[in-house]
Amino acid sequence: MVGRSVMLKRALALSVGLLLGGLFMIGESRAAASGQTQTNSGGGVTIKVIYQNPKSAEDVRFQVALDTHSVDLDAYDLKAVSLLRDEAGKTYELTRVENKGSGHHRQVVLVFPRPSGEVKRLELVLKDIAGVKERSFRWDLSQ
Repeated sequence: MVGRSVMLKRALALSVGLLLGGLFMIGESRAAASGQTQTNSGGGVTIKVIYQNPKSAEDVRFQVALDTHSVDLDAYDLKAVSLLRDEAGKTYELTRVENKGSGHHRQVVLVFPRPSGEVKRLELVLKDIAGVKERSFRWDLSQ
């Protein structure tokens, strides 16, 4: 009888864990669906990008989190591997990198000049990180 009670408690704990995990994933999906948060994984590195100020007239700001357990992320000069591109193919050079972390869990804010005129789409491009030639993060601003 004790064995059955323990099994029921474990099954209940597992069910609650799965339910909470599912709710967390729905929340993450909604954040990504809102267009502000995007993630890319490859070469042992996961990169999560949040477009911080899509409605602002100030410089364009992206919060970037790079996570790994096998790659030295400090070896990458993000100023050299980052660019912003609009729907016409015009590129904008990174003006500032604000570092907030280092090592295997690096966090930065990438700052670009605000494109002039009516831009409908922006694409953040990160090149040659952990063997991945190009990672693209796109935002449709026409919505």
